[in-house]
Amino acid sequence: MPLLSTLLLALSLGADTVTQRGDSTTYATPALRALIAEAAVLNRRVPAGLGGYTAQLESEISIGNRRSEGMEMSVSLEQVASTLRWDRTGKYEQTVSGYRSQAVGASLSSLGFFASGWAIPSLYGNRIALLFGRDTTATARRQSRRGGTPLYAVHPLAADRERYYRFTGGDTVFTLRSGDREIPIVRVMVSLRENLPTKSVVFLGEIDLDASRRHLVRLRGYFAVVGGPKPQFDILREAGLQGIAYVEAVNAEAEGQFWLPARQRFEAHATSNTVSENRAVFRILTRFVDRELDPAPPGLDVGSEGDTLAIRPFRLAVAAPESLSAYTRWTRELGEMTAMASAEDFNDVAPEQWSTVGPPRFSVETERLGDVFRMDRVEGVYTGLGAVLRYRDAAPGLTLRGAVGWSWGEEEARGRAVVEYRRGRSLYALRAQRSLDLTNDFRNPYDSGSTVGALLGRDDYDYLDRRSVAAHWLHFFGPSQRTQLRLELGYASDDDVQVNLPRSPLGLGEDFRANRPVAQGTYARSALTLEYRPDVSLEFLRSGVGARLYVERAAGALDYQRAEARLTVRTNRGPFSLGARLDLGLTNPDAPPQQLFELGQNQNLPGYDYKEFAGNQAAVFRALALWRLPYLGAPIRLTNRFWVPPVAPSVALSVQSGWSGASTAAALATVGSLGSMPTGHPRTTVSLSLRFIGGAIGVGIAKRVDSPAPARLVLEFGQRP
Repeated sequence: MPLLSTLLLALSLGADTVTQRGDSTTYATPALRALIAEAAVLNRRVPAGLGGYTAQLESEISIGNRRSEGMEMSVSLEQVASTLRWDRTGKYEQTVSGYRSQAVGASLSSLGFFASGWAIPSLYGNRIALLFGRDTTATARRQSRRGGTPLYAVHPLAADRERYYRFTGGDTVFTLRSGDREIPIVRVMVSLRENLPTKSVVFLGEIDLDASRRHLVRLRGYFAVVGGPKPQFDILREAGLQGIAYVEAVNAEAEGQFWLPARQRFEAHATSNTVSENRAVFRILTRFVDRELDPAPPGLDVGSEGDTLAIRPFRLAVAAPESLSAYTRWTRELGEMTAMASAEDFNDVAPEQWSTVGPPRFSVETERLGDVFRMDRVEGVYTGLGAVLRYRDAAPGLTLRGAVGWSWGEEEARGRAVVEYRRGRSLYALRAQRSLDLTNDFRNPYDSGSTVGALLGRDDYDYLDRRSVAAHWLHFFGPSQRTQLRLELGYASDDDVQVNLPRSPLGLGEDFRANRPVAQGTYARSALTLEYRPDVSLEFLRSGVGARLYVERAAGALDYQRAEARLTVRTNRGPFSLGARLDLGLTNPDAPPQQLFELGQNQNLPGYDYKEFAGNQAAVFRALALWRLPYLGAPIRLTNRFWVPPVAPSVALSVQSGWSGASTAAALATVGSLGSMPTGHPRTTVSLSLRFIGGAIGVGIAKRVDSPAPARLVLEFGQRP
């Protein structure tokens, strides 16, 4: 994934750097001043009745990518069980006791990212421990002696809060029920003052307070660094790297006296100005499953001068590998905690450069990396750039986008211009573009071609040149807006293209094949798409059920009707991972060749030739069942910071089956002109393999079951069957 390295570099930068802005007014109203003052007094000291606690934690750590169209994919999932011990002096220890994982590709285990625990043990005190706690390594101590970046953020309720923060709001937003008690919750917005102390780690966002007892119930927003010298990796920031660390910490009332952590969420988003619509996302969701209150540490006189919540080094301990692999006391299935999480969840507390409010903002950026650089056998090398103007407060919801580039092998320009207007749950757009579109069918939702494949001598796609002008209406349904309805109306023109890059510029592989022919012509086009959970994909790791219905109509020189339906299911149950996808397609018999459905190697039928089969009717079914063996499931520690993923052997059974048919002689003739044929009957391959690294790579045997053929050795990469 292109942005994964950007994400890891952004994490190494620590908190984001923001501009100091605000005004000199600390509190919006006298009533709010009184509320915050009372809450700060209570929050400064740990309540006398709280000695400490021991809690069982269950965390899910995911790494993925948020696409420009809002879909999100996960390429790595890790589930971690741990025990947290904390007392009123600030002593804190987190011990990892269980671990399991699943991955699309090989990468480092995230346990190596943490020099200390990742949970925030308490929201009491004047400072908030950041995600990675206090690094006690020799490197960190040397940096501290040189005056390194602070590792603790100023608490919004700290004694010195008025040097940093401005407070607004203070309205009751909802009422909680705890036993027979009703608890009104007041929400306060926290922003920055002017002239802040340099090198300050601050929090921006919102806090929720128990209005009756003035205790802190929830903290939600992001951390930032204000002022000070440039960070160590500032060259990346100058190149346009942007990173942000979001946090949501929710407390629950314990014994009707105080509020302790119940669930926490941390997210690091990273992108660059080049592709700011795409974001790499590192996410940790933690549940405090069980908790026992502990007495105060022996010898501590509660309430005395020595009873102080101090900044102390955090410890992260990890149990022996055999213990991590043998852990079975999971309360949630792998992938369940992050299945419905979205990078969009923090939009309302995003920093200024990502916010939908504020003055108009112009930036040089594109929707996807392929707008900047890509390579294929038609265009050769393509380079481009884009720009976005977000009107924000000047015209709420209005955005202008543009991208333009040059294909050096084809010597042609391509690009698009877009006017978008977002109102509530609806998005309206006018879009004019010239694009190089793929004719491959039943691709995964994130497949838009492969520059890496072309570099390595495998360009397993066919293309057409398409010019189009269209109006779009997109509406989101449901509380989490995971159902989408899209209507498109416009005109388009399809043209044939030729191969201009004969083979890989690295000299790898064979000469590229000729592009399959397309019919040329102009037509009026309408399309309707209904999609539920587009983030659920058989090739990636999000659990759930996804579905898509697509209907298209064209009239003019090219005249056709086309319909597609897709159903995807993916789930984890104990040591088993199960996934299946069914695709159905239908178009009229006299449809142009680019609208027929093509199957074969790399088109869901391994073991057959490239696009060996085609038809105006098609069905494809794929399924994967993976059994994680209870051995070697712990990550391997190379150094304190580098943990490679576990060997994690598993047995996988996969099925790929496809059928295509030509319903008339005209359809059969078009299929023949492509050099393909109908399948005649369902073509099915079954494979059995031994996979490793959470299912990311495997070796096994595959055999056709629809016709006599010897079994063959296969190498498998990723989660695709």
